[in-house]
Amino acid sequence: MTNILASFILFFSLLVPLGAQMNPDKISAIEKIGAVIEKDPKYPPVISYTMSNGLKLLILEKKFVPTISFTMIFKVGNVDNIQGKSGLAHLFEHMAFKGTKTINTSNYEEEKKILDEIEKVAQELNEEDRKDNRNEEKIKTLKDKLSLLEREAEKYVVREELWKIYNKLGEHGLNAFTSTDYTGYVIELPSNRLSAWMVIESDRFQNPVLRDFYKERSVVLEELRMNQTDPNRVLWQALLSNAFVAHPYRNPTIGWEDDVRHLTRTDAEKFYKKFYLPNNCTIAIVGDVDALETIKLAERYFSTWKQGVIPNTDYTKEPPQNSEKLIRVFFQAKPMFKTGYKMPNGSHKDIPALIVLSEILSNGKTSRFYKEAVENKKMALYANSYVGFPGDRYPSLFIIQGAPKEGFTNEDLDKVLLEEIEKIKNTPPTEWELQKVINNYEVSLITQLESNEGFSNSLASNDRLLGDWKLPWKQLEDIRKLKPQDISEVAKKYLKEDNRTAVYLVEKK
Repeated sequence: MTNILASFILFFSLLVPLGAQMNPDKISAIEKIGAVIEKDPKYPPVISYTMSNGLKLLILEKKFVPTISFTMIFKVGNVDNIQGKSGLAHLFEHMAFKGTKTINTSNYEEEKKILDEIEKVAQELNEEDRKDNRNEEKIKTLKDKLSLLEREAEKYVVREELWKIYNKLGEHGLNAFTSTDYTGYVIELPSNRLSAWMVIESDRFQNPVLRDFYKERSVVLEELRMNQTDPNRVLWQALLSNAFVAHPYRNPTIGWEDDVRHLTRTDAEKFYKKFYLPNNCTIAIVGDVDALETIKLAERYFSTWKQGVIPNTDYTKEPPQNSEKLIRVFFQAKPMFKTGYKMPNGSHKDIPALIVLSEILSNGKTSRFYKEAVENKKMALYANSYVGFPGDRYPSLFIIQGAPKEGFTNEDLDKVLLEEIEKIKNTPPTEWELQKVINNYEVSLITQLESNEGFSNSLASNDRLLGDWKLPWKQLEDIRKLKPQDISEVAKKYLKEDNRTAVYLVEKK
């Protein structure tokens, strides 16, 4: 047994009271209500419970510090926006902080009347704006009317009330994020605030009020325009929109400007009803909690949340790529490049070998890219790789990226990295290189366990997206079984010239 793995097991042994060390009466009570306690010592002793409405709870008791980390993951992201509505998942995430029928409002009944009027005017404005022969005078009149109504609605808005409530409760890290694959909502609270979190979040996702929608849409549009001045973001978008020709992974998470400019509150409400379902959500709760009490509180506050039919998400499959794509983006920035090779989704059997391949190529100063491009040839500011961009739910990209030093070109550096790829195809990695990857993977699992927030994120996302919260540990087992030749074979299979899309940023003089 390696020293790292011994530390890993020791860390689990300190999680008291858990698993086999938990009071037998408590274990019996938890199992009696239908919860499952993970007792295999290979895995963290997570307690899993699925409510009758499909809402999944994953609970890990850690008594070291009197805090709790909460992560809610909904399996809905940018990939789930319908054609013409890109950016809707991201915009709804913003709206989830705008309150409910009781939070952020002083009189919802009166406010709702004005919100309905705002939506009527906004829909009319949207329709006129999309016309080829749009009436500019009518558009100005409608915009003025919209602004007037928004000022009227302002009388009933209690600004930032959700944030202020959580602030008084001692929150840390209140945030949300939208990716291509999912949307997550996170917060850390003192351990005596468990029931308060249940009250607030059950209300937030059962009774959202999308107030300030058009103001927030303007904020997102400004964010989108700022992104267009960021060379790194511009390069990523060029890669995705050229690598994917059919699958919605080609769309930016923040959305295309024309789409975002015409999104309506009605669109967002339909989106919410379609995807924000309890049976499309996993909640991970990690920290100083009592699992039995947590489950009882969840049943009390979340059981009224009605489950629904999750939409079909079997989107258009990306056709096989049979030619290399090379794109040059001209921008006022120093040269850099990104390349993507088509690869399978996050639960595919080849993922462990692809993880190892990426680690050998680019993780640390003993990696092949660093030693050759940075240390030996001194031609790269950086060169790295990673697996699974922009997501894991569907086949995505194996990424290789770099930036040349002054005096070298993108072509120079790209050529050197391609040579390293060819070497690993023809000469399998050493046993030492494989063991280094295993050690690093074990360390990352232990490090993740040290953070309540990081571990709750991992639990919820792996469970909801890939169907198994234990996936990182199972991948470690699969990585240990790999032989050097397996790494060469997976490189030959995916890192092929006709499976590659490369985007060069060329400095615009």
